[in-house]
Amino acid sequence: MKVLLVDDEARHLRGMTRLMRAIRPDYEVFISKNGMEALDLVIAERPQIVISDIRMPMMDGLAFMAKLADMKIRPKVIFLTAYNLFEYAQSALRNGAFDYLLKPVDLEAVEGVLRRIEEELEREAVQSKGWKDAGLQHMLRGQPAYPGEPMEEGPSFIRKPGLVIVSRIEDLMGQHPTNPEAFLHDLEEALSRIGESHVYLENSDQGQEAKVVSILCVDAADVDRNAIRSLLAQIAKRSTYREAKLVHGIGPHCGSLQAEGRHSYRSAGLAMLNTFYGKWEGIVFADERIESDRNGIDWDVEAIVGDLFEAARDQRTEHGLTLIRQWFDRLSGEGWTDPVIIKEQASLLVMKLKSRCYLFVKKETAERMTEAAASDIPHSDSYFAVLALVEARYLELGQSLQSLKRGRGEFIAESCVQLIRERFMEDLMLETIAEQFYFNPSYFSSMFKSHTGKTFSEFLTDTRMKHAKALLADTDAPLKIYDVAERCGYRDTKYFSRVFKSHVGVSPEAYRNGLLGSGRA
Repeated sequence: MKVLLVDDEARHLRGMTRLMRAIRPDYEVFISKNGMEALDLVIAERPQIVISDIRMPMMDGLAFMAKLADMKIRPKVIFLTAYNLFEYAQSALRNGAFDYLLKPVDLEAVEGVLRRIEEELEREAVQSKGWKDAGLQHMLRGQPAYPGEPMEEGPSFIRKPGLVIVSRIEDLMGQHPTNPEAFLHDLEEALSRIGESHVYLENSDQGQEAKVVSILCVDAADVDRNAIRSLLAQIAKRSTYREAKLVHGIGPHCGSLQAEGRHSYRSAGLAMLNTFYGKWEGIVFADERIESDRNGIDWDVEAIVGDLFEAARDQRTEHGLTLIRQWFDRLSGEGWTDPVIIKEQASLLVMKLKSRCYLFVKKETAERMTEAAASDIPHSDSYFAVLALVEARYLELGQSLQSLKRGRGEFIAESCVQLIRERFMEDLMLETIAEQFYFNPSYFSSMFKSHTGKTFSEFLTDTRMKHAKALLADTDAPLKIYDVAERCGYRDTKYFSRVFKSHVGVSPEAYRNGLLGSGRA
């Protein structure tokens, strides 16, 4: 199940994300900070559920619902609202929203509305010829199997021993829609070689993706893991699925599917998430899971960032790539770490590396690192894809550093020049900058002048005066002299005027009036 969370307040978004992952760990969670971005994600990812602040930047809730209706996309939308927007929320309900929740959200309220949505989606799936047996679906979901009827009236095989397999088929190329019925037939035929099999379509997304549940009735002694792996792998090799991705999660064996089927089903769904790791080749047995010790991951990020920066700076990017791979290998927990954690830590690594190197790299490189951390990595569907993105951004970072570096002194001087041009409005001091680059102030001053031909103070003043002249020349939106001074890093307007006159030859007022008189404005 896919759910999209939308809120422009980062704190609320993080809270809702943690809540959702706690109560629905098998959901695929997407996040967005505004209405337009949310609309793009709905189109791209087709989430079944959207939980959104009703007052979204760039597009409010009613406009959002209208856009969805125009495109004939109908996820279950839950709006989050404050008491003073109660009537607005009711209007959203009349326009197609599923429900609304009052802020601050209550865990039980969220749980309740999710349960109602799941039940409605299941009813819709049954109506669209999905599950052949609604009672079996309810049983696996942990709901009353046959309301008003005794369990004995259900299919006889649910009282047998066996296990549950959850599978997903996805069209990778976007040109050959999946055929769920053919996939069901192939699965049922393959699994029947091991035991009595019953295969059901749980849901399908317009030919792009389908989720399938298989019930395999078999005694524990007859569960041949190698045979199951082999049969499922053989299906993936067929030409029919050459451009599709098939993954399977296999739940633990049950002495009675009726009593333990729900646990096997849930475990299979969680196991399927770990097909994110290529080492499993798309087939994961839930009861083979091992728990890894991930203590220290957060502070470990800080340590590797410093090592990676030094390796890139010293033209040892191959060593840096080795460090990245070793770090990811530890983080993966032998293929059992939650993929969400991998993506979060990978994004954190890229952002911390960007912050560490921001002053030393090209703007385009920094922007691509931000894009990778904010969008590319979170949307990656495999461990290899995440690792490849981190490695690609690191290699670009190394190339960017080397394009600036022609000896350490010149490299540092150019970095300082970039810092001044970006932060000239701040209270910059030679001693502070020298300390940041681990130089003594006297040596740093000599090195800077050798590189630029000017002292640190002269270069800073020149940069500020250029900006001051540009601001004074803007007569379409003229600023007060004290505003110009402040924007150029001067808190004392009189001192700014003296420096400007000494540097330019006239006062700021005279400079502006001269431009107006010459008609250059």
